[in-house]
Amino acid sequence: MATLEIAQAVACTGAEGPHRRFALWLQGCSLRCPGCCNPELFERGHGRALGTDALVEKIEEAAREHAIEGLTVLGGEPLDQTEALADLLAPIAALGVIVFTGYLFEEAADLAGFDRVWPSIDTLVDGRFDARRPELRRRFVGSTNQRLVHRTDRYRDPALWAGERVAELVIAKDGSVRLLGAPSLVRAGTRALRRPSPRGPL
Repeated sequence: MATLEIAQAVACTGAEGPHRRFALWLQGCSLRCPGCCNPELFERGHGRALGTDALVEKIEEAAREHAIEGLTVLGGEPLDQTEALADLLAPIAALGVIVFTGYLFEEAADLAGFDRVWPSIDTLVDGRFDARRPELRRRFVGSTNQRLVHRTDRYRDPALWAGERVAELVIAKDGSVRLLGAPSLVRAGTRALRRPSPRGPL
């Protein structure tokens, strides 16, 4: 059984791609784009190891309970764990799969194990995140230099990506709070959450 190091999983979200989706953040990133909204995911060893079989069960459970249409894999850098990622994606072929990577597709094609991952991906969002070039038209994409590389027609319709950027507040079972979605909105929202609340009248 293959094992992935994950940072977080959200069973149902509308902020990480078209339709309702299971979102999975992998821990560790060798690219470390300046201005990344998830710098806490750069270092390996700070996430938790989870077998791909257990993850497949969680995704299938989410499909039953939340009628999710697909899976989005983010990071961190998902393609730093290609072999285990391939083992995760192969059994869930009925779901749509979107993977966000900082690698260009041409770079990804040279990575060990990418030839096993690519046949299970519908759309790859590629390219380093560039905080100086925020994307304002494609609602799930971080910066204007990033491309949508479609292997299938599932998410090829530009209307699926058009619209206002979105952010979503998720409260986990342990009470922790996380913002998902457009990087600029996530950064602004995170700053607001960390700001001390003004005291009301006693």
